[in-house]
This record gives sequence, structure tokens and C-alpha cells, in this order.
Amino acid sequence: MNGVSSKFQASEASRSLSLLLLERGPTSAAPRARGVRGNARINPTSSDTKASLIQLKFSLLTVGLALCFSTVCCASDATFKPLEFPPSGSAHLLNGELVTADFIHRAGQFRDSKTGELHDFIMQSVAAILYNGAEADLRDVPLGTPMRFHVSNAGNSQIVLATDEISKNIPHIEPSNEAAAKEQRKNFIEFTKKRGVPGWIDKSDGNTLTITFFSGDPSNFKTMFRNDFVVGKDAAVCVANAELRTWNPGTDKEKATIVEIQNAPTDCYGCSGVRLVVNVPYMLEGFRRGRCVRVFGSGWPVKDSFYGESLMGYGYGRLQTTELMENVAKDYPDQFPFRTDYGNEKLPWFQLKTGIAPPPFAEHLVFGELVKADAAARTGQFRTDRSGEVVDFALIPEGEAKYLDAKATLADIPGGTRCRFHLFQDEKGAFTKASLVSDEFSFLATNGITYRIEASNLSAGKLNVARQIPETKNYNGDMERIPDIGRTELRVNESTRVWKNDQQVKLSDLAVGDALLINLTSEQKGSPSRCTDIWIGVNTHKLATESRKPKPAPKKK
Repeated sequence: MNGVSSKFQASEASRSLSLLLLERGPTSAAPRARGVRGNARINPTSSDTKASLIQLKFSLLTVGLALCFSTVCCASDATFKPLEFPPSGSAHLLNGELVTADFIHRAGQFRDSKTGELHDFIMQSVAAILYNGAEADLRDVPLGTPMRFHVSNAGNSQIVLATDEISKNIPHIEPSNEAAAKEQRKNFIEFTKKRGVPGWIDKSDGNTLTITFFSGDPSNFKTMFRNDFVVGKDAAVCVANAELRTWNPGTDKEKATIVEIQNAPTDCYGCSGVRLVVNVPYMLEGFRRGRCVRVFGSGWPVKDSFYGESLMGYGYGRLQTTELMENVAKDYPDQFPFRTDYGNEKLPWFQLKTGIAPPPFAEHLVFGELVKADAAARTGQFRTDRSGEVVDFALIPEGEAKYLDAKATLADIPGGTRCRFHLFQDEKGAFTKASLVSDEFSFLATNGITYRIEASNLSAGKLNVARQIPETKNYNGDMERIPDIGRTELRVNESTRVWKNDQQVKLSDLAVGDALLINLTSEQKGSPSRCTDIWIGVNTHKLATESRKPKPAPKKK
């Protein structure tokens, strides 16, 4: 019980990327060089090309940008090689029900049909979802849908394909399912035309790019998009990250002329069978071999992605939800001279130094429920999620605890509350030093996230909720409702307390449309995480936080 063990660290490393993308707490952004998003232009025909390339090479060397193959894949997946589609049959199969979907980071959770174990997953760049007999987005799949998850390697959270029962034998679809498949293909075409077809750059030569498109349904890909990509016609190419998110397509797009369409092998996961060769007038910094792009067909409107989905937020107020910002530790690991939860596994973790604040992304984030706390000594114990290992920890001098989005002592946090522990190594290499301990309520409130009830099944002890961020003022000065950023299943039971305004109410008082903040227990083997407390409505959320703040001293007369 002296700290997070090496065995636990190893198990955490295998799933930390997907879990952190789902639930990372707020942190300040790490600095990065201007132009890293890949929209700086290079004219290969200009007389200044040589000087520009030398200057660019020097810039890349000095800032250590990770614009190489490592940015295409997630560092935690040793079997996924950039520019190599995983061979068919190389993944192992797990069956389970979808219980969480993160639309923005293409990640989620499913509960194993046989064991009941909760699995985190993140989709590789080439990964696809097949639902109702056609390609789909996570947004299309209802919670509770039984799925077949093709996991890239044992003990890892990376998936290359997920299908429902109807779609498992695509392109063979039962006649009774053809209508649903046709409707889903129509929806996916509309979805894709708004964002561009994803792919990666196989080759960059002069002003010519060779791009292979991604698809989980190559048998229908050509039919869906063949009229949009024709030799001699124009297209638009936008740089994307490994999550297939773009920055500012309306501005960043580069006009391209299609000069050749090639066939590509499809005996693998994720390849559409279509390879495009295009000429561009300018080479963007992001047009490098191995980088992801999105390509808009001829006549497609090229607009910015939805607020929160794009990696920028032009035309809107400052983004409050930090988990939606570009994750520089994941996308540009070479900028960090230490190991992070997102990469650089061969480097040592950052070591705390007296009087020096740790840099962004230096902490190791571990989830668990608080077991006991000593407010005076600023020490305590927690039981880790999933593994159940009990860990001793101590807050560092600059560290703090938060409860209900207010500063707190460790003793203010009720025992059994699931918290986020931002940890650093002690002198023995164990993660026992905490810079921040915070509950779920605090994380959600700080990031401006609430859960909106979409469906309630109290007899089964479940709430299906959408993950939403606040209305935001757009460039016209109008308040705009932002599309949901995810969906999850919350478990409740007779012990769950429900609060509305300053009163405790019944579970049955919960209604579709209610905006919730919550606290949870941890997930343990045979004991799924459940809500300990639910707060209904913005006014209740404010009252809960205000109740934790110290009351001002009365004024002297």
C-alpha cells in the first residue's frame, strides 16, 4: 500500500490514453510553435523554395515537432504501424454492449457480454463503425447496442473495427435489413460530406500528394463517393490529427486537382480500396508522409467543423471545456522531455522539484475512490478503479483538494467518492505524491459539462444521458446550442441521493431533459460504478458549490 505498483502502472498504461481522452481534467496548454497545425504554405515552384525549405527544416529541428510517423498512431499501440493497414484477422474479438461514446475523440467504453468487465476503447485513425448494415459514426449507435469489437492486440484498448449483428457480414445483408442499411448509408454520406473523407498521405513529392482513403465498408465506398472524386476535377485537402479532427477547413483548405485514381488492397482493416493522386499549388506543413487528412469532393461545402469538434473555435468565445482542445502531448510528444500519459514511454517521468511548479501533462492521472483521509497531515488512501489496489498518497505542499467545485480538505470528500488523483513519483519511483485530488462534480463543473437525461429505466437502475457543453455566443453575438459531445450510461440504485435546489428528492423525480452533475463510486470487479449523488439543474449546481465555500466573517459594527 506504499504507492501505485509497477504492475498497476503497466495495466494503466495499456488503457490510459482512451480513459484520459474521455476524462482528463483541466490543465493549461503546453506551448507549441506557430504553424504546427500544418497550414503554413510552401510553393514548390517558387524561386525561394530552397531557402524556405532550409528555414522550415531548421524550425522543425529547433522546436522538435513530432510531424513524423509517430503522430499518426497512438503511442500505446505497439502493433499499429503508420501507413500499414492492420491485416484482416489480426485483431481479436470481444463482444459487449456500448455504454459510453465520446464523439469528439472517437473513444468510448463497452461492458463485456461474458464477464461484465468494463473495457475502455479508442478508435485508431483507420478504425470504422458498422451499424445497421452500413458505415456509421459513434453518434449513430444507441447505448446498449450489442457490438463486436475488433481489438488490435491483447491487453490494449485500440480497436480497428466495431460492428453490430446486422453488419458483421458486410457486404452480405439480409433482405429484411436492406432498408435500414440504405438509410444508414445516406446518413453517413451526409455526415462525411460535412467533414471530408478521412485518409492518410502515402507519399508527398513536390506538389503531388498520394492519399489513401479510410473506410470500413470498401464494397460500398466507391458507390457512395465515386461521382465526387473524378480525374480532372477539383477537391480540397485539409490537415487532420490522429482523431481525424480538422482545425479551420474554411481557411486551411488547400485546393487540389485530381490527376489519378488508383486501386488499393482491401484485405485489411480500414482501407477503402481507393487511392487518390492530387496536385496542390502549395504544400502545407502538414502534408507529410504518414499524416492524416480529410478530403472534400468536388462541389462539397468546405466549412469549419462544429464547435467543440474542430481543433479551433473561430467565431466563438473562449472554449471552456479543456478536454476538447488539441492534446499537444499526444499529437506532438517530441515537445516533451519526459514521459506523459500519452506517449514517450521510453523517457523517465517528470520529477518534482521544490518550489518549481510541474509543467503541463507531467502528472500521471489515476482514478479511484477515496478510502480514508487525514486533513491535518494531508495524506490518505484510495482504491484504484478496476484493479482494487489500495494506494497511500500525500498532497504536495502546493497541492490541493476540490469537492463540489470548491477548495476543500481531503476530509471534506466523503469516503467512497471516486476521484481523480494527479500523481507524481516519490523517491522510490511509486506514484504517491498528489498535486490535485478532485471529485467528478468538480471536473464536470470546471469544464462546463453537464449530463442531460435522454432516457430513464429506473427498474433496471440505468439513466442514458448525453454529454453537453453550455450554449456559446457565436460571431453574430447569438447564443448557440452546441451539438452533444458524447453519450453515456449512468447506474443508480436505492442508495443514490438526488438533490434539487436545497432539497433531497426521489429518483422518480428525475425527468428527461434534466441537466445533471454527479458523483460516483469507483468501478470494481463485480461492482459497476454507480452514482452516489445527482444534482438537478444549474441552480442546484450553484447552490452545492456555494455550500462548500467559507462564509464571510460578519462585519464589525
